[in-house]
Amino acid sequence: MKTNKEKNIFSMSLADAEYRDAKGIPRYRQQDSSCEQVDHPKHYNKGKYETIDVIEDWDLDFHCGNALKYISRHKHKNNPGEDIKKAIWYLERYLENLR
Repeated sequence: MKTNKEKNIFSMSLADAEYRDAKGIPRYRQQDSSCEQVDHPKHYNKGKYETIDVIEDWDLDFHCGNALKYISRHKHKNNPGEDIKKAIWYLERYLENLR
């Protein structure tokens, strides 16, 4: 997420921007903390890539997408082991469905 503090707006991820263009929704919105917590939570925005953009780019299904989500944020939460356990749970369920 790129922030423009002078105008108090934030730019959307590429996927968000394309969706907004298709629906005729403006790409820029006023930034507020509640919107940011929903659209771009800080624990999903560590590093160069936002987790949802990777999930969509790699075309991951529900189980693998959730596993990646929990893995990507585990170091930025209060209980990292819990998020790793959740990721494992989704991957085990995915393996069950493959059989």
